[in-house]
Amino acid sequence: MSKVVLVTGASSGIGREIAKTLAAAGHQVFGTSRQPSSDSLDGFALLPLDVTSAQSIERCVAALLARAGRLDVLVNNAGVELMGAAEETSMDDVRWIMETNFFGVVQLTQAVLPHMRAQGSGQIINITSALGRLAWPYEAFYCASKFALEGYSESLYYECSLFNIRINTVQPGFFRTNIAAAKRTPSQPLAAYDSTRDKAFRAFDWMLEHGGDPAVVGRHVRRLVERPAATLRHPVGWEAVLATRASLAPLVVIPGSKIGRWYFGIDNWRKDLLRAAAVTLAGALALWGLARSKR
Repeated sequence: MSKVVLVTGASSGIGREIAKTLAAAGHQVFGTSRQPSSDSLDGFALLPLDVTSAQSIERCVAALLARAGRLDVLVNNAGVELMGAAEETSMDDVRWIMETNFFGVVQLTQAVLPHMRAQGSGQIINITSALGRLAWPYEAFYCASKFALEGYSESLYYECSLFNIRINTVQPGFFRTNIAAAKRTPSQPLAAYDSTRDKAFRAFDWMLEHGGDPAVVGRHVRRLVERPAATLRHPVGWEAVLATRASLAPLVVIPGSKIGRWYFGIDNWRKDLLRAAAVTLAGALALWGLARSKR
């Protein structure tokens, strides 16, 4: 059955692929952009929306309901990126990322929930991140915003079940998007972090350039819309699956923090593996010697 869907941040990247995929499947899709250059894109309508503005949210929801009469699915996708060492990040930048990635989701969700409760059904899909499960270096406040969104979504998951409203989170890994073009970095960087920060930035840009096709996320969201899942969290992409597994792994096996340090070039994985092999070999020789001494 065709559903009315609102997808935020739909002018490019993952949001655009989600909206395009749902529209191609026959759903009535409204995408949003802060400053849309046209009224439609890739088969879906485009509405102006700034998720950090309560007035903009009110106007957007009112315009959608006036045209469609109902809202079945909200996909909270709009987000921004902030990279840098936690110590060198200004509080203005911290507030900037939280306003969009977390408070914007909360404001929009609170605006649509009364309508979903009144119609007796609905679905809210929050696009979080693999970094909402496992924090990595030089992403402190991006991770904080996504961790907050995961916790918020989990509480909603229980509360909204009373009203036949499903809550899901989709946790993408690295996919080819233009988020790097708009990311913020420290305006007054500290020299102490230069070498490792630059490695982290290069690794981030490389992973985006060589990331997966964002259409994969679009198809996953389509499946959730057409066959709503009871489970809350849905990792998409190998990095996301790895993050969820690593966060559960015993620290003696592979610490999640160590994976992040390897990934961003802070630690050298070859040296770590050689050191681990040397320790393992020394332990094996010691046990062998102990066994021989008891004969």
